[in-house]
Amino acid sequence: MIAPAEASANLSRYDGVRYGYRCENPADLRDLYMRTRGEGFGDEVKRRILVGTYCLSAGYYDAYYNKAQQVRRLIKRDFVEAFEKIDVIVGPTCPNPAFGFGAKGDNPVDMYLEDIYTIAANLAGLPAMSVPCGFVDGMPVGMQLIGDYFSEERMLNVAHRFQEATDWHDRTPAEEDAA
Repeated sequence: MIAPAEASANLSRYDGVRYGYRCENPADLRDLYMRTRGEGFGDEVKRRILVGTYCLSAGYYDAYYNKAQQVRRLIKRDFVEAFEKIDVIVGPTCPNPAFGFGAKGDNPVDMYLEDIYTIAANLAGLPAMSVPCGFVDGMPVGMQLIGDYFSEERMLNVAHRFQEATDWHDRTPAEEDAA
């Protein structure tokens, strides 16, 4: 709930007046807003804006957004406790290998589930990155590194060391298919 709510709030400034794409030859201000946002955002972005706007609406703010903020605090606390014992968290970036362009466009839930492993770091405000770490059926797989607050240097060093020990970052899906 937090990510789409924040996306909705942040993207509201992209109105074609001061920020972002602007439609051509608008008839009036309403047309400018409607066409700019309609043409400038893809279907997935529009979906996330709608979900976020719904969560932030007066009747649902307490039920959804406030509850999500409480969960965010718990996630943040768990990371703080974990980083008292460890330096970097390593795990998958997504639950599945990459998929072909447009392969999941008809199923927004499947698309959201691909973000499931990256959401926690974003909610907690932690530095995180994805590093290539292999292929499955010719499609790339990412390894996510999550660092403690202000530990970007350590996290980047871990990624660098991994890339020194492997060559996954130099390979492409086309090369994997040929192998």
